[in-house]
This record gives sequence, structure tokens and C-alpha cells, in this order.
Amino acid sequence: MQGERTVSYGSKYVIALYIRLSQEDRDISLRADKAESNSITNQRALLWDFIRNHEEFADCTVIEKCDDGYSGVHFDSRPQFAELIELAKAGKVNCIIVKDFSRFGRNYVELGDYLEQYFPFLGVRFISVNDNYDSKDFEGTTGGLDVAFKNMIYDFYSREFSKKQRIAWRRMAEKGEYNAPNAMYGYRKAEYNVHQLVVHEETGKIVKEIFELVASGLSPLKVAKILNERGVLAPSEFQNLQGFTKQWSRYGAKCYWTDDRIRCMIKDERYTGMMISLKTTSITVRGKRVKTPPSEWVRVEDTHEPIVSYELYVKANSMLRQIEFRASGKSGRNIYHCGYCGRKMQGDKGILRCNQRYLVKECRCRSAVIRVEETDKVVLTALKQQIQLLVKEAELSKNARNKTIPYSEGAEIATLIKTIATMKKTWMPLYEQYTDGKLSREDFLVEKKKYDEETARLEQRLYELQSRQEIQQESNQQIEKNISQLNCYVDQMELTEEIKEKLIDKVNVYSDNRIEICWNFDSGFFDLETMHKCG
Repeated sequence: MQGERTVSYGSKYVIALYIRLSQEDRDISLRADKAESNSITNQRALLWDFIRNHEEFADCTVIEKCDDGYSGVHFDSRPQFAELIELAKAGKVNCIIVKDFSRFGRNYVELGDYLEQYFPFLGVRFISVNDNYDSKDFEGTTGGLDVAFKNMIYDFYSREFSKKQRIAWRRMAEKGEYNAPNAMYGYRKAEYNVHQLVVHEETGKIVKEIFELVASGLSPLKVAKILNERGVLAPSEFQNLQGFTKQWSRYGAKCYWTDDRIRCMIKDERYTGMMISLKTTSITVRGKRVKTPPSEWVRVEDTHEPIVSYELYVKANSMLRQIEFRASGKSGRNIYHCGYCGRKMQGDKGILRCNQRYLVKECRCRSAVIRVEETDKVVLTALKQQIQLLVKEAELSKNARNKTIPYSEGAEIATLIKTIATMKKTWMPLYEQYTDGKLSREDFLVEKKKYDEETARLEQRLYELQSRQEIQQESNQQIEKNISQLNCYVDQMELTEEIKEKLIDKVNVYSDNRIEICWNFDSGFFDLETMHKCG
């Protein structure tokens, strides 16, 4: 168990037993009564046996420092290791015993510094049991090539293991496998496959409710308060209840829902059934993990059952960005331009005018005046009409595309697969006739050529048909995704900053309350500019 234990045997030596195990090697079960891995227990038993078998340690004070779940290549990130070094510097520890060099550290350069410079200077005796190393045997000298070579091997092992681990993680990511110790909140790991997520019956409902509340306009802080008032367990509390032993809270014995936790959940696209992996990476073996750009993330669709629809996900995130924008206190984007001179409209108290009226006495710009609140509603209504038109045209286009591949082609694909399989079965009897001398070499080559040509023709035809189907399916999926994303704006009750940024290029204002909306997207189904009447 991570922490410190002290046993007093006298005062000759103050011995520190240092025990470490990396996160990758841990074997802690999900049972609440198991607080440490078996390897930690085995290391402890070995070190205490070593002390009991050496009489010189019979009257010594022994303390124990344990880092369970920390990498050996990082010296400064292990809390118990840091405490051990501070004790050594203060003269409170003068003997350190480890199972082997790799438990103390896998960076052979820094390990060598400790063994050959740091500990001798502090007068600390260092013992590595399995390496048969005792610094007392090398007083006035170093451990020689044997120690240096072992340290180098440990460091080389860390580097090679890191490379292989990265390759394995990428392969798992490309297959859409979940690769984390605990399932994300709202899911549990499948009993038959720990890399497969299935919806948790209880927490999955909470996740969906959170998305719906944010999509309705509630801020993350309000949602967190609602959950806390209802007594809904926070993710960390729920994990602890399931038997996980990680200490999540740094501020108290109990954890609560927070606005940050709600915000992170809303932004997590994995709740739509999309597996997203490799969002961070480590440049070197000893380097800290850094974020990778979204373009380098590995994304695999439909790897697990979604908790929320893609439409609800987009709607909730759209509302979240609007809430965050309001909280920032920034001024919104001005989309209104004078239709006569092109200048941006200016004004206050909700009324916008063209400032060219101050520069030119006689100009048409004087008649370009709008009330922002009323015009925003007109623009939003026009947007919804355009989206409805786009969705309708997209559905028609999708149906038209589906008709381009006749139903008979599906039957042809099935026939081709069956025919190719049958032909492959006929190849072996033909070869056996040749080897048995029942078929001459010339006849065999003629038949083989016919077989190869016919097989190649059928496989080419099958490839063409399957490719057409795959392209069509991908196209339909993209259309459906675009439709879902646009549909999330149909229920918007206000002209948000996201709508202005993504969908509207500008709005030209003319006299008589006429406006011209220039959309920021090319649907291919309608004109980019539409005229509307305000008021």
C-alpha cells in the first residue's frame, strides 16, 4: 500500500526499504479489500527476509517507502521517493535497500549519479538484493562495469518497452478498442471483453439527462447543483462504491459534481458511440505526456452503443458555447452591413444605422436602419426555413443516390462471393489430377490460365460492386451526420454566436426594412443569398 511504515530495532542503521511498481504492471483487482498489487507484497516479503537473514540489521530502525503505480524512468514524479531523498539529505536515513536497480529507477544515467556521487556524499549505504550489490563493498570506488552495464540494460528495456507499448496502443486505437483502467462514466466494461464498452443502466441515464439539461439552456454550474441536491453520486464517488481504490479527492473525504466535470462530459464525443484515442502522447521515454492536435486523434465510429444521439450532442455543445460566451462578457459578432455602401452598421439601444450618413449629406445609407432584436428573429426564422429546405433536399438526394445502385447488384454480390468460393474448391482436384499424371502439363497450364482469368474477372467485378456500396454508405452516413448537425439549430430560440460564426456570412440592410442574408454554407440546393422583410 502506498505510504510509510516504521519498525524500531535499535539505532545502528536507519534503513529505508524502497518498493516500486509501475502502473502497467499493477494487478490490483476491483475488490475494495485489495489495496495493493501482488508484486508490491512480494517485494516487501523479499526485503524483510533479507533484513532478518543479516544479523547486522537486527537492531536497526526500518521504515518503508512505497510508490505503487509510478514509472521507473521518472525520479521527480514519485512522492514516496521524494520523501526518501529528503530523509537521506536530513541524515534521518543512512541505508536504502531495494529489490533490484530497476525498482529504484530505470534511468541509468541518474541512477549512476545516485550510486556513485549522491549517496556516497551523504554517507548512505545502498543495497540491491537481487543484483548482489552493496555499496559497502565498494567504499572508495564505484560499482564498476557490472553495475553500469545493468543500469544501461534497464534503461534500454524501458525504451524498447515504451516503443512496443506505443505500437500496441495505436493498433488498439485503430480497432476502436477502449484502453483505460476504468470505464468512462455512463459505461461499464463488457464481461467478455475489457476493451469493449457497454452502457451502464444507472449512470447511462444520468449522462443522457445531463446532455438534455445543458441543451435546454442550463449552465454546467446549475446542472451540477441539481445533481448534488438530488444526491446523485459524482463519478469518483461512484467508482469508489464499485470497489476502485484510487484516491480521487484532494480537497476532502467526499467528491461532488462540479461545473468542470459537466463541461468535460458535454464535450466528450465518445458518448455518441465514437471511440477517440491517442489524444495525448509522450515525445520521449522520460517526457511528460502532451496533447496532440485533433487531426492526429484516432477516431473510429460505432464502436459501442451511444448514450446520446449525435444531434443531441451537437445541440448541447452549441448551447454550452453560447453559455460560455455570455459568461465571458465579450461583445458579439456584428453581422449587419449597410446594403448600399458595405459598412458595418453601428448604434446603441438596439438600433443600428450606417455611419456614412455623417460623412455624406445626401446618401441612401440614411434609410438603412434596423432594430437588432426584431431583425435577429427574422434571420433566425429564415435560417430555420433554409435548414428545413436543405434537409428535405438532402433526403431526396440520398434516395436518388440509393436508386443508382439497383437491388439486383446486391444479389449479384452474393452470387459472386459464392461463385468465387466454389471455384477455389475446384482448384485442388485439378492440381491433384496433374500430380497423379492424369492431366498433362500442357493441359494443366491451359486449365490453370482459364481458372486464373475467370477468378480475376469475378474478383474485379466483386471489388467494383463492393466499392460502390461502401462509397454510397459513407456518403449516406455523411449526409445523415450533416442533417443531424443542422437539425440541432431548428429548435434554437435565439441567434447564437455559433450560428453567426458557422452559418451566416453577413446580412445586408436596405431601406423599407429589407435585408439580404448571405449564408456561410453552400448547400448546393438553394441560393446563398435570400431576401427577407423585417417588421
